[in-house]
Amino acid sequence: MRWLEGKLGYILLAGALVINICLQGTGFFTVDSIGALFSSNLPLLMAALAQTIIMAAGGIDISIGNTIAMSNGIIIVCLNTYGMSFLGSSLAAIAAGTAIGLVNGIVIAYFRVPPLLVTFAMSTFIKGLSLMILPKPGGNVPAEVYRAYGGTVLMIPTALFILIAVSALLILMGKFRITNHMTAIGSNERNAYVSGVRVEVVKMTAYAAGGLIAALAGVCLTALTATGDVRNGESFALQSIAAVIIGGMLGSGKWKNYILGAVSGALFLAVINNIVFYAFSYISINYPGIQISTYYQQLLSNFIIIFGLMSKVLVERKKRRRVR
Repeated sequence: MRWLEGKLGYILLAGALVINICLQGTGFFTVDSIGALFSSNLPLLMAALAQTIIMAAGGIDISIGNTIAMSNGIIIVCLNTYGMSFLGSSLAAIAAGTAIGLVNGIVIAYFRVPPLLVTFAMSTFIKGLSLMILPKPGGNVPAEVYRAYGGTVLMIPTALFILIAVSALLILMGKFRITNHMTAIGSNERNAYVSGVRVEVVKMTAYAAGGLIAALAGVCLTALTATGDVRNGESFALQSIAAVIIGGMLGSGKWKNYILGAVSGALFLAVINNIVFYAFSYISINYPGIQISTYYQQLLSNFIIIFGLMSKVLVERKKRRRVR
């Protein structure tokens, strides 16, 4: 099992891709198919990257989902009520998301309140605030925004281009001291403190960066749906945590592995949804008498995700036994 360590996320993703290709056929390799996969799942991929930064510093943030939702609401209100441009509306949403992350970081780092309590309270607060900002689903974005989001850049689907750009930027940040300090805190906070790391500042920075990227995920969600609904983001928090765990790179000590692990874990979740969709479509086409509720599709997707999480836990358990 030693060869699985640090590679489980990639192995699960590769297996899921093989199954998806078998079900979907050669149509999987078209630009439209790949573009649809990344455009519909880019908010989740961005949420996983946001969660990775926070978890790398030894924290966790369950307010990420509602930060994404609030970002969506802010953009729609700024566009449709105040007549701002999409860029200006997005910057306002990103500023709000960064501020939320910063507040989380300050309370957790300086007041030493457990992250779960702080981010749960913040999640509840943001949800209420979001409903005040946009009480009912609605609004729209300029047609060129969602067309550009669903289009291509240099023959690459726009969503994939954004993912590559953000991931590359985060990987390059691994050369900065602050990211080394984040991983040091995540590995052993006491040792990091003794070594002279300013633990409070680093934690605060990690949560602020996580809030910024979560808000960017909200921008992507707005471009994808072309409307506003502040209830759309709640599922991203737990999904982002699952993606980071399945990615299996935390604890490796290498910042690049953290980022790539989060992407592989989130893509695994995305491909699983594809597999379930095509599997149930095959059944409905070939066996028209069988009617399967979408709830069963979600149930099967979640069961497979639980299997992935269990696999990761089993590998980590064997690793700890050998260390002892």
